[in-house]
Amino acid sequence: MRKILPLIAFLAVCGCQREVAVPTTQELIGNRELLTEWEAKCNTGEYSHLPADQKTKYCLTTQNASISVLESAAGKSAADFYKANARRK
Repeated sequence: MRKILPLIAFLAVCGCQREVAVPTTQELIGNRELLTEWEAKCNTGEYSHLPADQKTKYCLTTQNASISVLESAAGKSAADFYKANARRK
């Protein structure tokens, strides 16, 4: 009985844990604070030490959103540069 009681307690604790709600790529793109928070979690925080398959499960949308934000910023910067040069001529 003494061996079974800790096992039952362990299973009860594991069964009560919630699944992590991973935000979608669009949610992260729309909310930069949330994106920054999840980048920290994935790069140096609680999900940085996970095995590759689990890290992909939690951090893939964050990586996709980061890439989209960077591409958007680069496109805007290039458009501003060309627009400034067109005005100068």
